Amino acid sequence: MYKKLSIVLILIIIALITYYNFYTTEPKVGVINMNKLLTESKRAQELQADLEETGQELEEKYENTNGSNSNSAEQENQIYAEFAQNKQEIEQKLNNEIDTVIEEINKDNQYSVILYKNKVYFGGEDITDHVINRLDQKYTETDTNETE
Repeated sequence: MYKKLSIVLILIIIALITYYNFYTTEPKVGVINMNKLLTESKRAQELQADLEETGQELEEKYENTNGSNSNSAEQENQIYAEFAQNKQEIEQKLNNEIDTVIEEINKDNQYSVILYKNKVYFGGEDITDHVINRLDQKYTETDTNETE
């Protein structure tokens, strides 16, 4: 009787191990190269151009007011603070857009985890190009003059 019971238990254990090995899925890991995203994405370049334009406007404002006011250090600090605030807002906007795109891509592909590529030595599926394409399609400002 014990012999039959031990054989049944062994068969159950073998069946469970077989089931576990065949029906569990490998974790799917996505990686994003942020440097590539920031240099190749049209949207990131648009936001960078906006930031540079704001910086130039603030620099002109500083140059115009520099000669008329004797308290230039205070004005310089105010202009720098305004630039830093604009930079932070633009970076936050881009981060939110990237997060939205990554969430959409994850819904389509069901990744277990998505990491920055600079923290991964090897492995994982590089989804950078997919993120760039979707980010540019979704958020790039379309200029009606370009189509004419």
